[in-house]
Amino acid sequence: MSTYVFSVYHAEARVALKNNQEHPHISMRWAQPCRFAIEAESSREAENCITKKYPREKGFVTKRLN
Repeated sequence: MSTYVFSVYHAEARVALKNNQEHPHISMRWAQPCRFAIEAESSREAENCITKKYPREKGFVTKRLN
């Protein structure tokens, strides 16, 4: 197994922060990227794991860092 590191933030929370507002449903901590380390057999498996937990359809943006 390998460790894959991802950065995750919420797009709408980031826009709200830039406008000096708060998002009505998302914690503002999601406006800044949070790092997560995922252990998986492959990068594809790691990406599937992180996007399942933080789906794009709900506004999350993920980026693999390594």
